[in-house]
Amino acid sequence: MSYHFVKTAIIGASLLALLSACGQSKALVSGEQPAIPKQSQTSAPESQPAVKPAEQDNMKQAKVKVYYGDENGEKLVEQETTVTYQQEDGKYAAALKALSESPGGKQLALLKGIKILSANLKDQMLTVNLSIAPEGRLGSGGEALLLQAVQNTVFQFSEIHSLEILVDGKKVESLMGHMDLPHPIKRG
Repeated sequence: MSYHFVKTAIIGASLLALLSACGQSKALVSGEQPAIPKQSQTSAPESQPAVKPAEQDNMKQAKVKVYYGDENGEKLVEQETTVTYQQEDGKYAAALKALSESPGGKQLALLKGIKILSANLKDQMLTVNLSIAPEGRLGSGGEALLLQAVQNTVFQFSEIHSLEILVDGKKVESLMGHMDLPHPIKRG
């Protein structure tokens, strides 16, 4: 009787752990692929502040490489895009913001639901302060891709040697609870 009870308890605990799995999708729990939310067709577009004509004259443009998830959320896909900014530090925030915009096709914007609050370069370290909305949270595979996409995007600029990522102004151990977040992340 005791053996049967222990066996049933172990199976029950295993099933409970399997089903809870931090709220991830069935595919992530089974290890088939990382969980990256599909792009919602009903999400409201973010409102952009109108650029005044005088400000348009001061705008600069740069071609940058940005990285998205492939349709299965298994690897990064590089794409070149043009970003517009006013001041030199604005180039970094604009490049990171491009990661949150869906490029079309089957690529996934990994920073969708993540707002870049600031990006400031000082002593070759870029400090990025961001805010993560609930819909911006990803599974462990998605978080790993997101961190790699941010690093690849930021470290294409030769003047950046390290990256400090803050969430709502604070250092955190992990962006979404799955991957350790070094402080700072150094160019590899």
